[in-house]
Amino acid sequence: MKNSFAKLRGFFREVDWRLVFLMGPRHSFTPEQWQRLDRLPGISPTIKVAAVVNVLALAWIASLELPQATARLVFASALLVGLLTLWIGADLWRHPTQKRLYRAYGFSAFPLGAVFGFMMASKPQQWMQDPWNHELLIRGCAIGFFYSMATWAVAMWRNEFMADWLHDEALREQKLELAQRLSSAQIQPHFLFNSLASLQHWVAVKDDRAAPLLQSLTSYLRATLPLFDRPLLAVGEEAEAVRRYLEVMQARLGGRLRFVLDIAPDAAAAQLPPGVLLTLVENAVEHGVQPQLSGGEVQLLARMQDDGSLCVEVLDDGSGPSEALLQLPPLEPFAMLRDAEASLGLQNTRLRLFQAFGPAASLSLSHRLEGGCRAQVWVQAAKS
Repeated sequence: MKNSFAKLRGFFREVDWRLVFLMGPRHSFTPEQWQRLDRLPGISPTIKVAAVVNVLALAWIASLELPQATARLVFASALLVGLLTLWIGADLWRHPTQKRLYRAYGFSAFPLGAVFGFMMASKPQQWMQDPWNHELLIRGCAIGFFYSMATWAVAMWRNEFMADWLHDEALREQKLELAQRLSSAQIQPHFLFNSLASLQHWVAVKDDRAAPLLQSLTSYLRATLPLFDRPLLAVGEEAEAVRRYLEVMQARLGGRLRFVLDIAPDAAAAQLPPGVLLTLVENAVEHGVQPQLSGGEVQLLARMQDDGSLCVEVLDDGSGPSEALLQLPPLEPFAMLRDAEASLGLQNTRLRLFQAFGPAASLSLSHRLEGGCRAQVWVQAAKS
């Protein structure tokens, strides 16, 4: 018996009584959530036209088999109530709250009932004796009930949809944040392990270059590691991190590495995901400078275009990108296997740009006319 009562109590606890008694939407949203929900698309023109056609059809059905004068009045009244309900439904589509639903009842169903109530109260005997009045009352109640339930259904469905959409968006943002942290984790160790290996070797052989390298590496870590905890980073800030990275590499390579950093003041304030510039510069050093016995030069250039777009270029004077890298489709995991060492960093960079700016950002590789590789990042200006 106790188990039966426990199951029954558990069953009724799971019942949402707001839905059972048609009380209205159950989810309430904060002002910040409403701002995010405003990004949802509005009602499509097809749905709007279909709704008007259905209102016309319902008004025509309500006026069937009535005297001509009465039929015209019923058609016009049903059409007016239907169009009013559509206007209210559009408002509920944008903000499906319990308060707005009750206000919708006040603007649609209640006026219809008040009209019939006034007509019955003004001439009660005549109203009861005329059989057409009974028909009008039945049809009016049916129309009012139909529009009220339609309004309730729109508000309830839309409210549940918005709550589910916010939940899915929260999960998606968590996944993107996790992916960003993972890609950041792949960017940092590669350079650190190589530098520490060089430092270990120089310490073992008592090379005088060990102390300057340790000093440069310490400065780099102190300045750059906190930057990776931020979702976006000013180009000027990461350019300083790039400078410290190149100083570390100069300590390792000596005169074989030359570099130029040219960041326009307006471009320095623009933002990119952290690690984008470091990854491209690291690739330029590893694949453009180190393979050459005479070394080479790396340039980091950043400019704002006339239309407000950001253009960042990383140039080297090495042998240029491989054909596999030039043909690498964006975010194509199978193509990454063709040139795994270089393409992993590029794919991570493309992923991070897409996470931050969507299709407005791009990363491309090309050969320079004077020889070497050009890595170019474009971020289109936000549309006003």
